[in-house]
Amino acid sequence: MKTQVLTLVAFFLLLYSTTFGQTKKDLNIDFMLRGYIYAQSSIEDTLAAGGFSDSDNLAKKVSDRFDFSETGFFLKIDTNKTVLINDKYNGYKLFIVNKSDSLIRLEGSDSRLSVIAEVFVKGEWKPIEYLPSSWCGNSYHSVYLKQNEYWEFDVPKFSGKIKTKLRYRLLLDNGKFIYSNEVPTSINKGQLKSKEGHSPNGVMDPYND
Repeated sequence: MKTQVLTLVAFFLLLYSTTFGQTKKDLNIDFMLRGYIYAQSSIEDTLAAGGFSDSDNLAKKVSDRFDFSETGFFLKIDTNKTVLINDKYNGYKLFIVNKSDSLIRLEGSDSRLSVIAEVFVKGEWKPIEYLPSSWCGNSYHSVYLKQNEYWEFDVPKFSGKIKTKLRYRLLLDNGKFIYSNEVPTSINKGQLKSKEGHSPNGVMDPYND
């Protein structure tokens, strides 16, 4: 009996240390992040060359859980609840939602959507993230989102020396952009100019930056 009690105490101490002992912090960096918004298409792109990388981020149905008061096709940053990214960093939810009456077609590169974060600095919006380009034509394909569907993504909550506001920008297939709501943030100067970079993972990796 005594051994069982000691075992239970050890278990709860371990649970406490792993659950509450983690250091959760905002992301404080000094470089531009590579694009990280990946989504699985709701409809297969039969015209693509094929061979592109898939994503396991499937679209979900708009429902009572996330009904969204907005209409049309839109991006939304939800700051009401923070999420934990990589068991370490604070973040928010970013939603891409189709409450329009049309099927939405977007351009993808290995299931990466053309979405980046921008901040307002010195009177203009400037990117703090970038989209790497692939030298392989098979990387490029169309990604579709059906009516009354949405994707959700975890995006970082940044911290830095420059106080500003942030939004996300999505490139549409007609060359125009749509933008999310704006939220307060702070960044560092390096996020406006220095790219994160990427080391190719073998000769089959089509990305150099």
